Amino acid sequence: MDTTTPPGSWPSPITADQAVTSGRGLDAVAFAGVQVWWSESRPAEGGRVCVCTTNAAGDPIDLLPAPWNARTRVHEYGGTSWIPVPGRNGFDLVFTHLADQRLYRVEVGANGATEPQPLSPEPDLPSGLRYADLALDERRGRLLAVRETHRGDGTFGTVDRTIVAVPLDGSAAADADLVVDLLAGQPRSDFLASPRLSPAGDALVWISWNHPDMPWDSTTAHLADVARGGHLGKTRVIAGGPGISVIDPGFLPDGSVLVMSDESDWWQPILIDPRRGSRRTLVEVQQEFAAPLWSLGRRQWAPVTGGRLLLRPAGRPALLDTFSGQLTELDPRWTVVSDLAADRSGTMALIVHGDDLPGQLVVIAPSGRRTVLRSAVDEPLPDGFAPTPELRTFGGIHAVIYPPTNPGHRADRGTVPFVLTIHGGPTAQHSRTLSVTTAYFTSRGFGVAAVDHRGSTGYGRPYRDALQGHWAELDIADAITVARGLLADGTAGSALISGGSAGGLTVLGALTSEGNPFSAGVSSYGIGDLNALVATTHDFESRYLEGLLGTDPQVLLNRSPLHNAGRLNTPVLLLQGGKDPIVTPDQAESFAAVCAAKGVPHALIVFPDEGHGFRDATARRTALQAELAFYGQVLGFETPGVPPVVLAEPGA
Repeated sequence: MDTTTPPGSWPSPITADQAVTSGRGLDAVAFAGVQVWWSESRPAEGGRVCVCTTNAAGDPIDLLPAPWNARTRVHEYGGTSWIPVPGRNGFDLVFTHLADQRLYRVEVGANGATEPQPLSPEPDLPSGLRYADLALDERRGRLLAVRETHRGDGTFGTVDRTIVAVPLDGSAAADADLVVDLLAGQPRSDFLASPRLSPAGDALVWISWNHPDMPWDSTTAHLADVARGGHLGKTRVIAGGPGISVIDPGFLPDGSVLVMSDESDWWQPILIDPRRGSRRTLVEVQQEFAAPLWSLGRRQWAPVTGGRLLLRPAGRPALLDTFSGQLTELDPRWTVVSDLAADRSGTMALIVHGDDLPGQLVVIAPSGRRTVLRSAVDEPLPDGFAPTPELRTFGGIHAVIYPPTNPGHRADRGTVPFVLTIHGGPTAQHSRTLSVTTAYFTSRGFGVAAVDHRGSTGYGRPYRDALQGHWAELDIADAITVARGLLADGTAGSALISGGSAGGLTVLGALTSEGNPFSAGVSSYGIGDLNALVATTHDFESRYLEGLLGTDPQVLLNRSPLHNAGRLNTPVLLLQGGKDPIVTPDQAESFAAVCAAKGVPHALIVFPDEGHGFRDATARRTALQAELAFYGQVLGFETPGVPPVVLAEPGA
C-alpha cells in the first residue's frame, strides 16, 4: 500500500464525468393505477426533468419527450410538478413545463405519448402563472394546484398565491375565467401548500403561512368543506399557529386528517378527527418525521393497508402500526428516503439512499418482495472506494466525517486535507447518501466533513432555532470549531471549506474571520452582501432574514463577508450561475472585485445559463474539476488529468 503519494493527489478511477453524467437525480414518485411513475433530472440533457415508467419487460421508458421539461418554478425551488390523471388509455400525464410554467396534458398510450396540450391559460407576463403541488379532483374533472401570479420581478410584494382548480379538458387554456380561485373571498395568505382532497371529495386541507415566517417557523393547517359543485364552504383551523410548524396534511381512508407538527419540538405525526375534534400524537419518539418545506409536493408519509403508515423517522423509511404503536424500520441500510407513495393494495414505492447505496427507486410488494426500478447511477463505484461515514460532535456541533478511501493508498495522521462542506438553507441538513462527488475527493486522499451547524434540521426545534438572530455568526463559529477539532486530533492536516448559497455565506464569513484555520475556500453562488440579498432576492425568502438576523441594516452590514473583506487573506474560488434569481451574480462579482483589490488569489467562474444550483453536465463537471484543481494549486500538490484554474495572483 502506497504511503508516499501525498493525500489529495492519489490516482483515482473516479472521474468527474462519472460523478456528474453517469446517472440522474431521482426526484419524485407516484402510482398511476398499478404502475409506478417517477421523475428524474438528467445532467446530460441540460438538467431536464423527465417523467418515466417501465415497460412490460421492466425497462425504464420516457413518458415525456424532449425538449419538454417537467419542472415548476414556484418559490423558485419548485418541487413535484406532475401527476398521473385518468385518461382514455389508462393514465395521462399532467405537468408544469419549465419554459413557460403552463400546465400541459400528455396522453399516454401503447404507441407512446402524444404531443403535450395546454391546460392552463397563457400568462400576461412570461412564466407569470406558475403551478405546483398538484392534486386530482377526479369526480369534478379538474386539477387542484397552488398557483403563483407574478406581477413584476419576483421580489417581495410582486407575487400572489392561491389554490386554483383547473379543468382537465383543456378548456381553460383559451379561457382564463374557467380557472377557479378556490380561496376567493377568504383572507389571503402569502404562502400556501399541500392542497389535499378527502377520499369522498367533500373536504380539502391545506397549509398557509405569512411573511416573515418560513414554513419551518409557523404554519396553519386549514380544513374546508367542498360543495358538490366544487366551491369551498366552511373553513376552520385544525392545527398549527404561531410558533408551530405543521406540514404535509392529508386524509386517511376513514376521513381523519394526519399532519406533521413540531409542537413537541420534533416534527411528529398527529392524527386529527375533524368530526369529534379529537387529536393524538401517534409516535412520541424524539426524531424528525418530516423535512423542512423547501420544495412543494414531496410526501412525508403515506397510508398503507392494515392500519399502517409509511413514515420517515430521522429521514429513514419505516412502517408504523397505528393499532399497536410499533415502528419498524424497513431497511437499516437506507439512511434517507426523499419521496414515497403507496397504493390501495399496500404496494409501496420509495426513493431511498444509503451510506453505501446510490439513490434507488424501490418498489415493495405486499408480500415483501423488493424490486429496484431505477438507480441514480449507471456505473457503481469500484470496490473499496466508498467511504464509510462516522458521526461525530465537536463541542455539541454535529458533523458527518468521510475519511480518505482508496484501497491502494493510506494517509498518515496529520497529513489529510479535509474539505468541510456546509449545506444550504441555512435551515437544512446534510443528506446521508452515497455521493459519487464525495468519493471523487475521498478517493484522491481528501477527507470530507459535512457540518450540521446550529440552525440545521434533524436535531429538534431548539437546535434549529438556535440560529435565529445569529446567522452569519454561529454557523461560522461552528464550522471553525469542527475544523479546529479535526486539526487538533490529527484527523486533518489542513482544512478547506466549501458551500453553496447559504453555505457559501458561511464559507465567505469563515474566510473573513480573524484567525480562521482554513487554507482555502470555495463559494458556490454564495452570499457576500446581506443588504443586497434583501433587496434583490425572490419573494419566498425575501423576509427570511428577519428571523435569522433581524431588520437592522447595520447588523446585516456587520455580518456581511463583503464588509469584512479587509480581514481576507485566504485564496477563494467563486462559482456562480449567470441566471440565478436567488443569489444574483453581482454578489460573486463584488466579492471577486474585493479579492482583486486586496491582491488575494482568487478565481470567479460564471456559468451563463445556470441558475441557483448547477444542472447541466458541462457546468457541473467544470465546477467539480475546478474545485479539485484549486485545492491542489493552493496546497501545492498535483491533480493529474484536471485542467488548472487560473488564479488572479497578487499584483496581477
